[in-house]
Amino acid sequence: MNFLERAYEVLSLRKKRKWSKVFEVGVAKTGTTSLAMAFEILGLRWAGWCPNLYDEVKEGKFDNTLAYAEKFDAFKDGPWHEDDLYKILDRRFPDSKFILLERDDESWLKSIENFFSADINWNNIDEKYLIHNFSDRKQEMLDFKHKRFSDVKDYFRDRPDDLLVMNICAGEGWEKLCPFLEMRVPKVKFPHEFKTEI
Repeated sequence: MNFLERAYEVLSLRKKRKWSKVFEVGVAKTGTTSLAMAFEILGLRWAGWCPNLYDEVKEGKFDNTLAYAEKFDAFKDGPWHEDDLYKILDRRFPDSKFILLERDDESWLKSIENFFSADINWNNIDEKYLIHNFSDRKQEMLDFKHKRFSDVKDYFRDRPDDLLVMNICAGEGWEKLCPFLEMRVPKVKFPHEFKTEI
């Protein structure tokens, strides 16, 4: 299939789909980069980490984030999975889909530590996003993750068709994602990015 044929197919599928947007609403370090690459393969226009919008959402300002969301089909990472933003997105964009990515506690905690701990900071991220005294705050991190998952699942408890719970880190891929989005399974392997962190 050449580029023009693929572009036509993507536009055709976009017109036929029953949902408006799809938001990843879990926590960081759960396979969100792999999910973004899957969105790309499926031909979805996606938006990821945006520090300016993240900071605004944390301050309770949503106008710019909602306006920015109008331009895309799919979303992952902050600000899209922060706090109760998913409830606002659900109201603003009816008929949207939501994805919660699971990951076992042990590997998730290690990945969070490697990425966000001020003592490690492998990725040289901005100081304001670092977690200090991480070793003393591990239970706090786990409690946060568990509450997040519980809150999201509870919110969608009467709408099972609107929430997909999947575990990319454990190997789940197209067989879960494509039926949920009512899209054809691509003829390529599901992208599993940064496997060394999993």
